[in-house]
Amino acid sequence: MNFTNLKAYIDSLYPTEGIPSSDIVVYHRGEEVFRHSAGFQDIATGEPIRRDALYFMYSASKLITCVAGMQLLEEGKFIMNDPIANYLPEFTNMKVKVCNSRMQSSLVPAKPIRVRHLFTMTSGLPYDTKAPEILACMAEHDGAPSTADIIRAFATRPVNFQPGEHWMYGFSHDVLLRLIEAIVGEPFSAYAQRRILDPIGMKNTYYHLTDDLRPRMAAQYRFEEKLGHTVDVGLTNSHIFGPKFESGGAGAISCLDDYILFAETLTHMGVAPNGSRILSARAVDLLRSDCLDDRTRPDFNWDAMRGYGYGYGVRTLVDPARGGTLSSIGEFGWGGAAGAYVHCDPAKEVTIVYLQHMLNSKEPIVHPRLRNLVYAGLGY
Repeated sequence: MNFTNLKAYIDSLYPTEGIPSSDIVVYHRGEEVFRHSAGFQDIATGEPIRRDALYFMYSASKLITCVAGMQLLEEGKFIMNDPIANYLPEFTNMKVKVCNSRMQSSLVPAKPIRVRHLFTMTSGLPYDTKAPEILACMAEHDGAPSTADIIRAFATRPVNFQPGEHWMYGFSHDVLLRLIEAIVGEPFSAYAQRRILDPIGMKNTYYHLTDDLRPRMAAQYRFEEKLGHTVDVGLTNSHIFGPKFESGGAGAISCLDDYILFAETLTHMGVAPNGSRILSARAVDLLRSDCLDDRTRPDFNWDAMRGYGYGYGVRTLVDPARGGTLSSIGEFGWGGAAGAYVHCDPAKEVTIVYLQHMLNSKEPIVHPRLRNLVYAGLGY
């Protein structure tokens, strides 16, 4: 093993890409083989990034949500073809906007949104954190709506297309979290703590930013293209609609040494490093099965996802040649808006978690390079 090039790349990210801090750990065959960080906890103070720094995980949170959903599937609490209105009645009479040949729009009844549509991002529910219905809900509840309040409000919006007809990155996993809450009868954070975080041994993963956590949070930045550098944007997350709301798509706060335990659990087909099993191997295989078809595959066209399909909430590698990647068919994971990258490769037993805290994250530049540098360093 030789990670000289990987270390040099991490060290270069602030001077060349403007990324204020970078934090990475690599596991191979169940052992930590590389751990390195570079940059600053806070540029203004010059404090080096802390080993236990906390980050908004943003969409890397979706992995926890989908694992929780798979646990309930294993227990027979739902099947993927169930209409979500069976559990969330507010989705009973959904509408979809259609246009005629004259580009005149109208609302018509939508087909049922099914549980599988939430997992696979084919529900037609868009990401719109400033939707009028959400803003009105926040105002009605004095800035502190519950998760149920927000989902009920969002259910009054028409979907963008008939469920199943397209792939669209959106609010699906937030609705999935609410569906899980409705089934288990407790807040998602409590369920996740009991069924995922505690069994794995994750002691530093949270769903609410409290005052005692703030000193550990890495300062959050945004890269401004026009300025050519980062600006501090404060410790805010636009996907969190107040202190009572829990986001399935973007709500987790965690650190590198915690999230690697979760990622390692997926790499080892549901078995945590401490030996606890949280999910069956077959459920992990289902999670990473490519669900795209002729209708939805053209929609999954992000630059950083070349060579990947999309499973039950994760990217999954189907064509290494198209992606120009050194990793294995079937490796899977996801990322986050501030630059998080989670990578699980059961075939080679390779696990990567990389964290940064910069919105407008340069993911298409950074993530493919990190992935190839890791595999080259391992000698594959």
